[in-house]
Amino acid sequence: MIGCGGVGQSVVQGARIAGAAVIIAVDPVPERRAAAARAGATHTVDPGEGDPVEQVRSLTRGDGADYSFEVVGRPELMVQAFDMARVQGTVTLVGMPPVGETFALPAVRAVFSGKRLAGSVVGGAQILRDFPRFIRLAEAGRLDLGSMVSERVALDRINDGIAKVRRAEGVRTVVV
Repeated sequence: MIGCGGVGQSVVQGARIAGAAVIIAVDPVPERRAAAARAGATHTVDPGEGDPVEQVRSLTRGDGADYSFEVVGRPELMVQAFDMARVQGTVTLVGMPPVGETFALPAVRAVFSGKRLAGSVVGGAQILRDFPRFIRLAEAGRLDLGSMVSERVALDRINDGIAKVRRAEGVRTVVV
């Protein structure tokens, strides 16, 4: 999984709840990697320490991830998520890129990899179907919503909160 902010924390917890044995979180921010480990990531990768695709492949004995997620919305990271997935793996694009952005994959490699590429808007959740389950998971202590909030700010500090998000500080800032 690429990106360990609030959405990335949701992906980590979803993988943990689904029973994933290996959960690898990739993020350049130490605080976010640590939060991902607390949320259930079994491994964390610092892209500043070398090619993150190679680091993920090394952690998966060269196979790649069964499922990879890009949650930042940057085209170059979408390609990395594709490259991190194993042959016939599933790549899910969650992050919202700027309108008009594109990304390119090597056509022959993409076709012969058998990988599935999917977009995901709000995790594919449907309020009436999914929220009761999320509530039950949170009430049972299996979904830790509090861990995804690193700071709460008053409405009059909303600009400070937005600035922190832009600087990738903390996991998620919530306005109260």
